Amino acid sequence: MKKNKNVPQADGTPQKSAQPVQPPPAPATAAKQPAPPATNGFKAFILLVAAVVGLLIFFGLEPNKMWLDQRIMPYWEDYKEQKLNLDLEERKMARYQTDYIFARNVAAFFEKRGTAGKTLVLVPSTDYFNAHGLQIHVPEPAVFYYFSGLKTIWANSPEASKANWYITARDGGLVFDSVTNQQALQDTIASFNKYKISL
Repeated sequence: MKKNKNVPQADGTPQKSAQPVQPPPAPATAAKQPAPPATNGFKAFILLVAAVVGLLIFFGLEPNKMWLDQRIMPYWEDYKEQKLNLDLEERKMARYQTDYIFARNVAAFFEKRGTAGKTLVLVPSTDYFNAHGLQIHVPEPAVFYYFSGLKTIWANSPEASKANWYITARDGGLVFDSVTNQQALQDTIASFNKYKISL
């Protein structure tokens, strides 16, 4: 059985209490209030202005301005032009120009005959064509294959004698000849090798 505590009253006489005395509650700490939305929006605006000013200063410096004009802006100009020409062949021709057109025209000759997959073509160098009045740049065999899917070989390759077709220049045009005589092929290889082969 619990004993009742005697709590003295204001006049000094003790009073019986049924409950124990509780200590007064500690003062509640003030909870952090979130910043008003207006303050967050203002901070974001200040950061935006600072970023824009920083970019203007950065691209205002001469080396950075040259970099922007020469490296970044041409991509934008190309995009505006290329978005109007989305055909794959048109874009390849625009990008690779005469190298691509030459490779495709040569490949088209063999595609029409149905022999493109089993043909190895001996092609002369750019200098050979220039000496014969044709302004044709001949891509190297790996690039030629990338452009057209046709296997080609240069005269300075040890495998040149395996070619079964070769191209020569005559009367301002191209002549396609099949290899029927190994001696004629060797003479053609020797003739092509008189001209410098360069990429």
